[in-house]
Amino acid sequence: MFNKKRGVISEHLILWIPKFIYLIIAFLSVIFLLRLVILTDIDASEAEARILTNRIFYSPSVISYYDPDIGRGYPGIIDFEKYKKQQNADINEIDTKTITYGQGNKLIAAKLTLENIEAGAQDIIFYNKENYEFWEPRILSTVVGGSGSVKSITEQRYVLIKNADRIEKGILKIQVIVRK
Repeated sequence: MFNKKRGVISEHLILWIPKFIYLIIAFLSVIFLLRLVILTDIDASEAEARILTNRIFYSPSVISYYDPDIGRGYPGIIDFEKYKKQQNADINEIDTKTITYGQGNKLIAAKLTLENIEAGAQDIIFYNKENYEFWEPRILSTVVGGSGSVKSITEQRYVLIKNADRIEKGILKIQVIVRK
Protein backbone atom coordinates (compact mmCIF):
# COMPACT_ATOMS: atom_id res chain seq x y z
CA MET A 1 0.00 0.00 0.00
CA PHE A 2 2.85 2.34 0.82
CA ASN A 3 4.49 1.59 -2.51
CA LYS A 4 1.30 2.43 -4.43
CA LYS A 5 1.11 5.92 -2.88
CA ARG A 6 4.67 6.73 -3.93
CA GLY A 7 3.90 5.64 -7.47
CA VAL A 8 0.75 7.74 -7.62
CA ILE A 9 2.52 10.84 -6.23
CA SER A 10 5.44 10.39 -8.64
CA GLU A 11 3.04 9.98 -11.52
CA HIS A 12 1.18 13.18 -10.56
CA LEU A 13 4.45 15.13 -10.26
CA ILE A 14 5.63 13.94 -13.66
CA LEU A 15 2.29 14.91 -15.23
CA TRP A 16 2.40 18.38 -13.62
CA ILE A 17 5.87 19.29 -15.05
CA PRO A 18 4.55 20.11 -18.58
CA LYS A 19 1.66 22.04 -17.03
CA PHE A 20 4.13 24.21 -15.08
CA ILE A 21 6.18 24.81 -18.23
CA TYR A 22 3.08 25.89 -20.17
CA LEU A 23 2.03 28.09 -17.25
CA ILE A 24 5.43 29.83 -17.24
CA ILE A 25 5.29 30.36 -21.02
CA ALA A 26 1.78 31.82 -20.77
CA PHE A 27 2.83 34.09 -17.90
CA LEU A 28 5.88 35.39 -19.81
CA SER A 29 3.76 35.94 -22.92
CA VAL A 30 1.28 38.06 -20.97
CA ILE A 31 4.12 40.11 -19.48
CA PHE A 32 5.64 40.63 -22.94
CA LEU A 33 2.31 41.74 -24.41
CA LEU A 34 1.68 44.13 -21.53
CA ARG A 35 5.11 45.72 -21.98
CA LEU A 36 4.42 46.05 -25.70
CA VAL A 37 1.10 47.80 -25.10
CA ILE A 38 2.36 50.06 -22.32
CA LEU A 39 5.27 51.44 -24.40
CA THR A 40 4.74 55.21 -24.47
CA ASP A 41 8.08 56.56 -25.70
CA ILE A 42 7.64 56.80 -29.46
CA ASP A 43 10.10 59.11 -31.21
CA ALA A 44 8.95 60.11 -34.68
CA SER A 45 11.39 63.00 -35.04
CA GLU A 46 13.63 61.17 -37.51
CA ALA A 47 10.65 60.34 -39.72
CA GLU A 48 9.51 63.98 -39.61
CA ALA A 49 12.98 65.15 -40.61
CA ARG A 50 13.19 62.67 -43.50
CA ILE A 51 9.74 63.74 -44.73
CA LEU A 52 10.74 67.42 -44.75
CA THR A 53 14.03 66.58 -46.50
CA ASN A 54 12.25 64.59 -49.20
CA ARG A 55 9.57 67.24 -49.65
CA ILE A 56 12.19 69.94 -50.18
CA PHE A 57 14.33 67.76 -52.44
CA TYR A 58 11.62 66.16 -54.59
CA SER A 59 9.12 69.01 -54.89
CA PRO A 60 9.46 70.67 -58.30
CA SER A 61 8.33 74.01 -56.93
CA VAL A 62 11.02 74.46 -54.25
CA ILE A 63 14.64 73.97 -55.42
CA SER A 64 14.52 71.18 -58.00
CA TYR A 65 14.72 71.98 -61.68
CA TYR A 66 11.34 71.92 -63.43
CA ASP A 67 11.06 71.68 -67.21
CA PRO A 68 7.87 73.55 -68.17
CA ASP A 69 7.91 72.22 -71.74
CA ILE A 70 7.30 68.63 -70.70
CA GLY A 71 5.93 69.32 -67.21
CA ARG A 72 8.53 67.24 -65.41
CA GLY A 73 10.59 67.94 -62.32
CA TYR A 74 14.16 66.67 -61.93
CA PRO A 75 14.91 66.03 -58.24
CA GLY A 76 18.64 65.41 -58.77
CA ILE A 77 19.11 68.76 -60.51
CA ILE A 78 19.02 71.93 -58.40
CA ASP A 79 17.78 75.08 -60.14
CA PHE A 80 20.24 77.67 -58.82
CA GLU A 81 17.90 80.58 -59.54
CA LYS A 82 15.16 79.01 -57.39
CA TYR A 83 17.73 78.20 -54.72
CA LYS A 84 18.99 81.80 -54.58
CA LYS A 85 15.39 83.06 -54.47
CA GLN A 86 14.79 80.94 -51.35
CA GLN A 87 17.60 82.78 -49.53
CA ASN A 88 15.55 85.95 -49.46
CA ALA A 89 12.21 84.27 -48.85
CA ASP A 90 10.50 84.14 -45.50
CA ILE A 91 9.47 80.97 -43.68
CA ASN A 92 6.17 80.65 -45.51
CA GLU A 93 7.74 80.42 -48.98
CA ILE A 94 8.60 76.75 -48.51
CA ASP A 95 5.56 76.19 -46.29
CA THR A 96 3.12 77.11 -49.03
CA LYS A 97 4.89 75.01 -51.64
CA THR A 98 5.79 71.78 -49.84
CA ILE A 99 4.47 71.16 -46.36
CA THR A 100 2.66 73.39 -43.91
CA TYR A 101 3.72 73.58 -40.29
CA GLY A 102 1.76 76.76 -39.66
CA GLN A 103 2.57 80.40 -39.10
CA GLY A 104 4.42 80.04 -35.78
CA ASN A 105 6.40 76.89 -36.57
CA LYS A 106 7.95 75.64 -33.34
CA LEU A 107 8.46 72.05 -34.53
CA ILE A 108 11.10 71.85 -37.24
CA ALA A 109 13.87 73.87 -38.89
CA ALA A 110 16.43 73.18 -41.61
CA LYS A 111 19.67 74.44 -43.07
CA LEU A 112 20.41 73.68 -46.73
CA THR A 113 24.02 74.02 -47.87
CA LEU A 114 24.68 73.77 -51.60
CA GLU A 115 28.33 73.28 -52.40
CA ASN A 116 29.49 73.71 -55.97
CA ILE A 117 32.36 71.23 -56.34
CA GLU A 118 33.73 72.73 -59.54
CA ALA A 119 33.65 76.39 -58.45
CA GLY A 120 34.31 75.75 -54.76
CA ALA A 121 31.42 78.03 -53.79
CA GLN A 122 28.96 77.38 -50.97
CA ASP A 123 25.46 78.83 -50.61
CA ILE A 124 23.31 78.43 -47.51
CA ILE A 125 19.56 78.84 -47.12
CA PHE A 126 17.40 78.25 -44.07
CA TYR A 127 13.92 77.00 -43.42
CA ASN A 128 12.66 78.57 -40.19
CA LYS A 129 15.94 80.40 -39.56
CA GLU A 130 15.00 81.89 -36.17
CA ASN A 131 14.28 78.53 -34.58
CA TYR A 132 17.25 76.89 -36.32
CA GLU A 133 19.65 79.40 -34.77
CA PHE A 134 17.92 79.01 -31.39
CA TRP A 135 18.00 75.18 -31.45
CA GLU A 136 21.41 74.62 -33.06
CA PRO A 137 23.44 74.89 -29.81
CA ARG A 138 21.11 72.37 -28.17
CA ILE A 139 22.30 69.67 -30.56
CA LEU A 140 25.55 69.37 -28.62
CA SER A 141 25.51 67.03 -25.65
CA THR A 142 27.73 69.41 -23.66
CA VAL A 143 25.06 72.12 -23.44
CA VAL A 144 23.77 72.42 -19.88
CA GLY A 145 19.99 72.56 -19.54
CA GLY A 146 19.14 72.19 -23.20
CA SER A 147 20.80 69.16 -24.70
CA GLY A 148 18.40 66.46 -25.75
CA SER A 149 15.48 68.80 -26.34
CA VAL A 150 16.03 68.65 -30.10
CA LYS A 151 17.25 66.03 -32.54
CA SER A 152 19.40 66.72 -35.58
CA ILE A 153 19.40 64.67 -38.78
CA THR A 154 21.89 65.46 -41.54
CA GLU A 155 21.58 64.15 -45.06
CA GLN A 156 24.01 64.67 -47.92
CA ARG A 157 23.15 64.16 -51.59
CA TYR A 158 25.20 64.53 -54.74
CA VAL A 159 23.36 66.75 -57.20
CA LEU A 160 23.76 68.64 -60.44
CA ILE A 161 23.42 72.43 -60.28
CA LYS A 162 21.72 74.13 -63.22
CA ASN A 163 23.09 77.67 -63.25
CA ALA A 164 21.78 79.53 -66.32
CA ASP A 165 22.82 77.23 -69.21
CA ARG A 166 25.65 75.46 -67.35
CA ILE A 167 25.34 72.25 -65.39
CA GLU A 168 27.87 71.75 -62.61
CA LYS A 169 28.46 69.06 -59.99
CA GLY A 170 27.55 69.78 -56.41
CA ILE A 171 26.67 68.46 -52.98
CA LEU A 172 23.44 69.36 -51.18
CA LYS A 173 23.70 68.97 -47.41
CA ILE A 174 20.43 69.22 -45.52
CA GLN A 175 20.54 69.46 -41.73
CA VAL A 176 17.10 69.24 -40.13
CA ILE A 177 16.50 70.00 -36.45
CA VAL A 178 13.32 68.57 -34.96
CA ARG A 179 12.02 69.47 -31.54
CA LYS A 180 11.23 66.47 -29.36
